[in-house]
Amino acid sequence: MMQRFVVVDLETTGNSPKKGDSIIQFACAVIENKKIVEEYSTYIKPEKKIPPFIVELTGINDSMVENAPLFKEVAPKINSLLTDAVFVAHNVLFDLSFLQEELKQAGFEGFYGSTIDTVELSKILMPTSDSYKLSMLAIEENLEHERPHQADSDAHVTALLLLKLMTKLFALPKVTLKQLYRLSFSLKSEISELIGECIAEKDKKALEPLDHLEIFRGLALKVPDQQEEFIEEEQDFTYRYNPDTKYKDLKRAFPNAEKRMGQLQMMNSVYDSFIQQKRSIIEAGTGIGKSLGYLLPAAYFIKKYRKKVIISTYTLHLQEQLLKKELPALASIVPFPIEAKMIKGKNNYLSLAKFERVLRQKDDNYDTSLTKMQILVWLTHTETGDRDELNLTSGGASFWDRLQTSAGLPGKLQEPWNTKDFYLRAKAAAKTADILVTNHAYLIQDITGQNPVLPKDAVLVLDEAHHFNKAYNSKLGFKVSYLTIRTIINRLGSYNQKMVLYRLEKMLKEKNLEVPTSSKVIENLIQDFLYESEQLFFLLARYTEKLAINPAQQKLTLHFDSAAESRELNGIKMLAERVIDTLRQIREAADERVEVLTRREESLGKSHLYYVSEAASLLEELAEQQGYLKSFFLRNEEGAVYWAEILKSGKNTAVTLLSQPLTAGQSIWDDYLSKFSSIIMTSATLTVNGSFSFFMEQLGLKDENITTESYPSPFNYMEAVKILIPSSMPEIGSLSLSEYARNVAQHIAVAATGSNGRMMVLFTSRELLRMTYDYLRVEAELGDYTLLAQGITGGSKWKLLKNFQGFNKGILLGNASFWDGVDVQGDKLSCLVIVRLPFSPPEEPVNAARSRQLIQEGKNPFSQYALPEAVLRFKQGFGRLIRAENEKGVLIVLDKRIQNSTYGHSFFEAIPKVTVETKPLEQLEKAVREWLT
Repeated sequence: MMQRFVVVDLETTGNSPKKGDSIIQFACAVIENKKIVEEYSTYIKPEKKIPPFIVELTGINDSMVENAPLFKEVAPKINSLLTDAVFVAHNVLFDLSFLQEELKQAGFEGFYGSTIDTVELSKILMPTSDSYKLSMLAIEENLEHERPHQADSDAHVTALLLLKLMTKLFALPKVTLKQLYRLSFSLKSEISELIGECIAEKDKKALEPLDHLEIFRGLALKVPDQQEEFIEEEQDFTYRYNPDTKYKDLKRAFPNAEKRMGQLQMMNSVYDSFIQQKRSIIEAGTGIGKSLGYLLPAAYFIKKYRKKVIISTYTLHLQEQLLKKELPALASIVPFPIEAKMIKGKNNYLSLAKFERVLRQKDDNYDTSLTKMQILVWLTHTETGDRDELNLTSGGASFWDRLQTSAGLPGKLQEPWNTKDFYLRAKAAAKTADILVTNHAYLIQDITGQNPVLPKDAVLVLDEAHHFNKAYNSKLGFKVSYLTIRTIINRLGSYNQKMVLYRLEKMLKEKNLEVPTSSKVIENLIQDFLYESEQLFFLLARYTEKLAINPAQQKLTLHFDSAAESRELNGIKMLAERVIDTLRQIREAADERVEVLTRREESLGKSHLYYVSEAASLLEELAEQQGYLKSFFLRNEEGAVYWAEILKSGKNTAVTLLSQPLTAGQSIWDDYLSKFSSIIMTSATLTVNGSFSFFMEQLGLKDENITTESYPSPFNYMEAVKILIPSSMPEIGSLSLSEYARNVAQHIAVAATGSNGRMMVLFTSRELLRMTYDYLRVEAELGDYTLLAQGITGGSKWKLLKNFQGFNKGILLGNASFWDGVDVQGDKLSCLVIVRLPFSPPEEPVNAARSRQLIQEGKNPFSQYALPEAVLRFKQGFGRLIRAENEKGVLIVLDKRIQNSTYGHSFFEAIPKVTVETKPLEQLEKAVREWLT
């Protein structure tokens, strides 16, 4: 590669040179012949004072640039460096546009050569990375990054990253490079030139070794690793009950392992349940080592009794932890091999047959081109084809819907891929694996499905069991929005849009085939649907705004009852009936075309077959959405609750319709869990004040013969945790929400300075979180702290967590999903703030409906539902703070009801004994600092 690359990074006083912002530091690294041959860096004196937040971000202050040259003085040097070079930057648009403006003001023409954006290139060549921030990529690639946000350090690291990316690019097989080259012209930077050079370089070589790869139907795929054959010797696989022997095994695998009797007792309990075919509920406190607590006895049970074990979890995080950490640890303990595989719903897997067809289509926009490129590279690494491995853009995630495995592909298209198909491979592995790791949603779907994959005679470990009720309700409920249905209709497309329906019509003409409904009629039906459905969701939005449960909130909620009568509601239902009927007519007209063409399947080419199957798949989705609309507007089922949600900041069509079973209870046990001869239901939080009754009632276990065990955490919480309750916080309800948020922000800011960041704040309200964030980001005391907020600063839960752990002074504001399943070990989290006791809003439709039902049954909805649910969530939140021995933390509860209410003691009784102190705001910082140091 003979091109010359100049890798540039700038530090500036702001984002816009047109508004007077200036460069305060320029740095570049010059790459020739795949080596850094020159580096240049200079501070630059700006025309204005450096803003405080830039000083905090970069560490560059006014005194450091006071005697620096003006930009026009260094412009000739910069211009000469850029001559005949490829301009490279991490987010090239920002650096280049800023530099162009300054060069032009200095009298130079500016740079108009080729560019490479290392963000874009990283997305393509590192498609499974969690984050494409330079600091995160540097960690992933083991690049030393001494001073993030200083241009010389950033430019050097970006240059090293570019060299790594070039190596990754050149390592790709030629067939993949050629496909990437064709797609690369839709990108924002000239990556095509780099790919072209790689192809030219490879063309000079006679043979291309394909290490662990195979080329199949034009795609380079990773060859799955072969399992080593294990010759089993005669040995006694009886589980060893002696705790000392088990402890020696653990110590051999984990030299730093502490002897935890709770874990060793749990192993015995699990093994007893398996061999005696019992159903057991086991609460294993934080630090017990719950996963190995069931994995080790499971391994011996599998070998002795030749049975399989299914492990079902709620979160993807725990599934990955089991496969990447816990099961490899198990392999180092037991003297025999255990094969473990993950199995999910088919829509989690890439359909290679669909990808092959989509790859040939040329109607690409930026997102689809980028996603295709990411998948082409990913296929050279993945053995699973699991979508969760990929980090896709929002547009890419939408495009995935066209690529996921689902029913409907004709045999002629699917059969060539059967031996490589990821889902079929996962199903086959499920038959041979000893341990199957899955999720609650797939478990529910599989148990009652027509073609179950999970073995019926397996035993079940239900980890994160406290979430099974939620998974059940979610699986049996539905969620539908205007956008969802509109997207399906857009993919079908009108005749003029030349989408799927257009292609069907074209095929009919080519084959001289006729259908009863003309293209003109279906065209009119689609236009009618688009207009009427928009009107329907517009009227529903207005109706929701008028009758919303809490009109002050950003997200409005409305309980919906199709049996209710009012002039306005009747008008909505009449319009809904027309929309549903129009949808039915569209489906029937499109179905006519699919049926006629399917009967001629043998005479259709592969591209024709693909569009027929895509149409059939879209019509199935449309039928499902039509059923949801009918159930919501016209025929509410008994035992379910229906409600609408609207985002006030969105358009009138930003309405979501939802439904959920009102009570799962006995049906969970009868339809799902009772099918297993032995079940272990485990979690760190299953009891309320020492009783399992609330959890058992949720899963319909009241009358079953269930063994219950509780193994408390081995940590010394009196030494590890202190709870602080600020006396200066106002009572909830005594102020407006905005004023209350201001007080919350004030207490967080003071506590954060005491803990030096490393703080997670748990909210129960999105609105309160957003208002608190707005106050915190202008807090002068937090200028050098990194503030992350769920739903505001971008990224998934796991990206936010990873970013939080990457900053020394991080403050993370999280909502519902952060209350449990989050594991931040070490000193990255030392202060936890609970803003409000985690009661679910009583006015929300599901809670309101459950309360009404309990009252009808003569029960107290607060003491028998709202309070135990809140106590369990509080217990889960508390568990985020201490995750390992020798950690120390402080919990700040801003809700004074924990002390002042008659039920406050229930929250303290749910957690281990700790010291509790009340402090005013002016003493909070000192109290936090003293405890942690």
